[in-house]
Amino acid sequence: MIRACTPPTTSSEADITAVANLHVLGEAAILHDVGKARVPADIVGKPGELSPEEWRVLQKHPAEGARMLLNSGPDMELAAIVAYEHHIKYDGSGYPGVRYQRKLHRVTQLFQVCDVYRALRTGRPFRDPWPLAEIVPHLQMESGKTLYPAAVEAFTGMLREWETL
Repeated sequence: MIRACTPPTTSSEADITAVANLHVLGEAAILHDVGKARVPADIVGKPGELSPEEWRVLQKHPAEGARMLLNSGPDMELAAIVAYEHHIKYDGSGYPGVRYQRKLHRVTQLFQVCDVYRALRTGRPFRDPWPLAEIVPHLQMESGKTLYPAAVEAFTGMLREWETL
């Protein structure tokens, strides 16, 4: 469970609280794939399609990452949640499989949109990076299917404000 922050009483405390929370969010984002450290490098770095067995091995990385983070200390709770949830989709698909569909943590919801954006904007051994003009429609198409609508709306709104679309 995530510990609640004590509300700040002064503006300088508010600044410190915001930075501390941003630090925790950054840790969660950076560490979301830490479980891949337990997946053989030939699977993680494979340029082509994974075999069914390789895919089953790769699908264990969210649970492995969450376990690693929880075992590393009490300050890694949010990072463990994001690591575990980051491949569970809005519609309940994805992995690890969950018995009962549930709403993901708000940080995971936003992180998923950021992760899809990053993955599409980054070249891979098997494909070139996508242009921004194709990513926004893709995110909007996935809204309400694999991605949380409010997170897609917030992210694409930010992109419209900061980028030339």
